[in-house]
Amino acid sequence: MAKTTDTTKEKTKTKVAKQAGDELWINPVGGYGDILMLSGVLKLVHEKDPLKKFNLVRRTKYTTLLKGHPAIKHVGFPPKDAKFVDMTYWSAENYESGKFKAFQLLAEKFGLQTPVEEKLYLAGGYEEDPLLDKLIPWKKKTVIIAPSSDSPRKMMHPMIWHTMVQRLIAEGVLVIQVGTIADLHIKGAYSLLNLTSPRQLISIIKKCTFVISSDNFIMHAARLVEKPAIVLWGPTKSSVYGYDNHIHIQAPLDHCEKRNECVGPRFSHQYATMCPLGPEQCMNKIPMEQIFNAIFTLL
Repeated sequence: MAKTTDTTKEKTKTKVAKQAGDELWINPVGGYGDILMLSGVLKLVHEKDPLKKFNLVRRTKYTTLLKGHPAIKHVGFPPKDAKFVDMTYWSAENYESGKFKAFQLLAEKFGLQTPVEEKLYLAGGYEEDPLLDKLIPWKKKTVIIAPSSDSPRKMMHPMIWHTMVQRLIAEGVLVIQVGTIADLHIKGAYSLLNLTSPRQLISIIKKCTFVISSDNFIMHAARLVEKPAIVLWGPTKSSVYGYDNHIHIQAPLDHCEKRNECVGPRFSHQYATMCPLGPEQCMNKIPMEQIFNAIFTLL
């Protein structure tokens, strides 16, 4: 009987694999922000044609954000002859010009007629942690800061963030810092570094007053839950990645001779490297008064 059961299971697996091989696959890559954009685009595809579904390559980092998505039929490992939809919008011909939004380029990759509404999506809702929620000393005004990025070139000096935090505290604001265990804690901020899953973090962002962030996942998460955000930009552009309901502050670039050779489709090898200008890098040139003016429009 056991042998018969094993044989049946193998036949079922073979059948599923064969069916999966007949459909289009998606290999998720990029950061969490890219996955939220992908999820939003897939939701638009599904709304246009509810019968159109995709298979997803199983990757531990991304599965949690795409779990239960109505446009995803199967999560697993593709057969050798699998056909893929390329989600790397940064490889699109128009990307390098900097005139086209990343979300729109991604939508085109999936056959949508652009422009489309840049609406992000998360299947299954958020993941609240009642214990964590009780531990946070919430105030009438609570601001979340996200100084870090996968690229050091998109990060400001910690002392600039420290000055910002001290100013907010002086205004009676609770400042919560989110990020990874490798991030430097900004003194004065309530640290949630490495204490939340992506879904838990989104649920916390939903409860805050607004977000101050560099170009990273938190910016996209704020858009997802329709939360105001001040986004600080350096080598990347708000015209490509930014959202229309956020306040964008672009670092001055005129002093940098390498401003057109920093990060981008032809310079991806420099993404994880330090800026050669050191303390003079563009992110550190953003005027503090400009940041404070933006903050006080939201407080």
